[in-house]
Amino acid sequence: MSPCLQDWLELLAQRAPAELVRVKRRVHPARFQSAAVVDALERQGRYPAVLFEDVTDLRGEPSPCRILSNTFASFRKIALALGLDSDKRLPLLERILELSERGLPAREVPPEQAPVRGWLAAGDQLDLRRLPIVRHTEMDGGPFLTPIVCARDQQGRYNVSWNRMQYLDRRHLAIYMSPRHLWSYFAAAEDRGHDLPIAVVLGHHPAFHLTGALLTPLHRDEYEAAGGAMGQALCITPSHTWGRELMVPAEAELVLEGRILAGRRCVEGPFGEFTGYTGPQRLSWVVEVEAMYGRPAPLIIDVFPCATEHINAHLPIEASIFQRARQAVPGVKGICWVGSGGPFNLILSLAKKTEGEPMRAAMAAIAASNFIKHVIVVDADVDPEDKAQVMWALASRVQADQDITILKNLQGQVLDPSLRQEIKSSGMIIDATRPLDRPFPRRGEVPAAVREQVDLGRYLEG
Repeated sequence: MSPCLQDWLELLAQRAPAELVRVKRRVHPARFQSAAVVDALERQGRYPAVLFEDVTDLRGEPSPCRILSNTFASFRKIALALGLDSDKRLPLLERILELSERGLPAREVPPEQAPVRGWLAAGDQLDLRRLPIVRHTEMDGGPFLTPIVCARDQQGRYNVSWNRMQYLDRRHLAIYMSPRHLWSYFAAAEDRGHDLPIAVVLGHHPAFHLTGALLTPLHRDEYEAAGGAMGQALCITPSHTWGRELMVPAEAELVLEGRILAGRRCVEGPFGEFTGYTGPQRLSWVVEVEAMYGRPAPLIIDVFPCATEHINAHLPIEASIFQRARQAVPGVKGICWVGSGGPFNLILSLAKKTEGEPMRAAMAAIAASNFIKHVIVVDADVDPEDKAQVMWALASRVQADQDITILKNLQGQVLDPSLRQEIKSSGMIIDATRPLDRPFPRRGEVPAAVREQVDLGRYLEG
């Protein structure tokens, strides 16, 4: 079988035990209690995965489910999910790119061999109130799931995407879709007057979830991409409702089967976003749930919004942007988006060979994703992850009237609270690199050959 969430938890306990804590005390997720624990850890600068072992459902009753939060809150945990033991950005980005190019065809297993088919609730037995659904931030419009949604287009390709879902009633959820692949799948179905069948995966191996953030081309099957990310073919099994017309991940913890309803909309939100702000209410889509099934005591992965985990979960997007920028300008050496200090800011480092390369690299990054509106380009002697170094380059290598370019009429990100219109945005590129077409001072440094030979232990006493 393909890797599962329990495999990752066991690996985490072996390789990085400090990256996992367990909460045995009963918590009420719908009363903000699980979110408050993760928030308290974040305020202390601590980012372990948090396994809540005793939680209540929406009725206030003990749930057989468990909740795992902060799964993606550190590079080390993400790296271990991808078969790499590192807490460094560039090796992790390179690993994501390597795996994303290595798609593996999914492998079908019969339902009786699928761990996710351990129990079933359908018809009168189906009640979403039996789930421990979390309220995260004060202004949330209700309890929200943060799952992976799987859908199939008319050509048989599968899409895997992260979509927030708000509880409405015992059989209905609201779903928000940004205008990407899942949205296009549904739009095509609705044009034909059809609902769109979906599988909502509430827990799986973290590498499967990270597939939902890859900037995968529309023509590529993302079940295959998930297999590449996990290092083994994704095991899938026929759905309960639609059989082989919609295959679902066999190693998932818990799956909801449902339909995004054609011609139906509802008010959804507010919801805390990766921007750090509460997003507004929106007119969103309605999901009618047909069946729910899973493993015994299933684990639900909950992504804590407005915090480090939420932005870290976008790391595959950063890898894709890095790839696009480096394709445009091979001298691109480093990148920092996740952790840059702002959700729409990007910093690139560049071994510049000619004038014009910073602009070309920055434009490639902006074109790669509408998450990016501000790009700072620095030389390779500046660490893009070190904000003090970046600010030093900005202060000493930039003349505002010559090195800052304002871009107008860009497609923005709908979650950007600074937008004056629904989607239209502006951008900015700051070239903080040394000029090559005129003399420029060198950094004041100890000679590198001498610096590299210094062993402080030979010089310092005590």
